[in-house]
Order: sequence, then structure tokens, then C-alpha cells
Amino acid sequence: MELSRYNYLGNSNIGFYATVTNSQAIFPPEFKEKEMFDTEDIETYVARTRLVGLFTAGNSNSILVPDVVTDVEKRKMEKAGIEFTEISAQETALGNLVLANDKGAVISKTLEDQKEKIEEALQVEAEVMDIAGTPNPGSCGVANSRGVLLHRDTSEETAEKVKEVLDVEYVDIGTVNTGSPFVGAGVLANDKAVLTGQDTSGPEVGRIDRVLVEK
Repeated sequence: MELSRYNYLGNSNIGFYATVTNSQAIFPPEFKEKEMFDTEDIETYVARTRLVGLFTAGNSNSILVPDVVTDVEKRKMEKAGIEFTEISAQETALGNLVLANDKGAVISKTLEDQKEKIEEALQVEAEVMDIAGTPNPGSCGVANSRGVLLHRDTSEETAEKVKEVLDVEYVDIGTVNTGSPFVGAGVLANDKAVLTGQDTSGPEVGRIDRVLVEK
């Protein structure tokens, strides 16, 4: 299993720019580190921006996209065989609001009225909860089938609950890109590879490795 560092167009917050699952992924144009994840993937804009990871989230069963996605973008995903589900919600930054793997999902309370649709799309049970006192579980965590790394201010009780919801073996708190607690914004992970921002320090990489990388 590979773990690497990468900046996209000079930006270390790579989690804002792509969504990766075990079977499919969406990347913005010119994203160079794709092959390591070994997925069916597509390069596209979402909501006319490169901020693909900010606007999308999901797992192997479906990628959730906001209703601000354009018809051209949807047709491009359909042509590429990407399974996606359109979510109509006031908050469109789904990447900030959903933390999911193939076994469970943690969603923001702002998406509570979409909970059943999200569960049906992802084919997992979803739990509505805050992480580290914020309603943004997607930006406060990164997960695969092995583990989940959470915002450094996450309480032990919350961490254990997230571990239970996502049904993973390992859970820890940490930072990325030399001190940012928003680990979901700085790491991309599936069960085959982990990619973190270029500014991520050695100790931060070590913690990411212990939690997410199969030994």
C-alpha cells in the first residue's frame, strides 16, 4: 500500500480537489497522482470549479454530488460510468459534510433531512453528529476500511463513536500539512493508497501511516 505526498497546482489541501473511493474517483483536470488509487476515475469540474472534493463525497457504491452540478458535468460522469447521486440541500459543500467509507457514514446535521437518501445511495447506515464541535465531519476526518483519522480536538467519546459507525479497527486524532486539524482537507485515502499534502510533516505522516495504511 502506497503513501505519498502531493500538492495540486501548488496547493497542499488536496482533499478539497478530489474524491476517492475503493472503486471510483473524481479528480479535477491536471491532477497527476491518480493511478496509485487503482480506481475507475474521471477528470472533470464540479459546479464549474476544480474544487471536486469540496462539493462531493461518497463510497464505492455512489458519489454524492450537489444539485449545483451542471448537466454537462453529469453527462460526463454518466459516460464514464461513475455512479453518483444528486443531493438537493441548502449546503452544497458535501465534501465538508459527509465522512464515509464502505461500511458507514457520519453526516452533518445540516443534511439530516437527506439522511435516508444518503443511506440508500451509499448502502450504509448514517449517523448525524458533530466532530470537534463543528457540523463538518467531512473536513474533520478521513477514513478507509482500516481506520479513521480525526480533527485533533475530537473527544475520546466522539472518536469511539465514529470508529463504531465506520466499523474500523483504528482511530486516532491528528493534523495535516504542518498543523491543520482539518485532516479531511489534506488527505485522500482508499484501501489501496493514501495521498497527503506536500506540507505534511514527518510526524504527521507517521500518524497517518499507523491509522490508514495496511501493514
